[in-house]
Amino acid sequence: MRQKLVRLVGRAIGDFDLINDNDRVLVALSGGKDSWSLLLALMELQKKAPISYEVGAVTIHPGQEVFSCRELIERLEKELTPYEIIYSNLTEIVNENLTEGTNPCSFCSRLRRGLLYSYAVRNNWNKIALGHHADDFIETLLLNLFFNGSIKAMAPKLHSDDGRNIIIRPLVYVDESLTASFAHERKVPLLGCSCPYQGMTNQRRKWVKNLISKIELETPNVKSSMLSAMGRVHTRHLWPMALKDQSGPKD
Repeated sequence: MRQKLVRLVGRAIGDFDLINDNDRVLVALSGGKDSWSLLLALMELQKKAPISYEVGAVTIHPGQEVFSCRELIERLEKELTPYEIIYSNLTEIVNENLTEGTNPCSFCSRLRRGLLYSYAVRNNWNKIALGHHADDFIETLLLNLFFNGSIKAMAPKLHSDDGRNIIIRPLVYVDESLTASFAHERKVPLLGCSCPYQGMTNQRRKWVKNLISKIELETPNVKSSMLSAMGRVHTRHLWPMALKDQSGPKD
């Protein structure tokens, strides 16, 4: 499992030019299986890469006493990984500002991104690595297609909206099941979010995930095909931009 995941991460770095010589790469480490897999894979590749780059980790503490970073810190120090814990009051901010109809997880995610992006700029980390895996890419594509009326997914590499950060997603070729196996193999301490809203799952994403699983029973390679489709977009056979505001054919 270790060799396969590291190989796929290395392939993504090469295919999408994710890391260059003298880059300083900051991994957003939530303490989950995906971010741990990403961090450890980048550190392993760092040892044998033909280029020189730095890897560090940052974890955003939400401000709840029940969220403990002790085991995470112990493991990072054992791995000799540069790290920072950003202590925040995210939970309090969400509780005080949440309005009716707003998804608390989405709201919290935007706040986390703001803290993460600002920290990277202040400390001269020129790239931020996020732990989105292949399943996240595929599910996001279908969610936008089914519910937002757009053909849009994630990019393996992009500039943030404010232009200050470069975001990379080196797990683009890695299935979620592989990060789970890798994290188990490496015996990393997995942290839950300890959030009072954690039971509020994204029902649409869950529905899409279940749909893909059902399709896989008849078409085992469907996820690989959908992932490849994101890089094979034939714009000549899509609607021209002049029609972008039209919702569809009229009666």
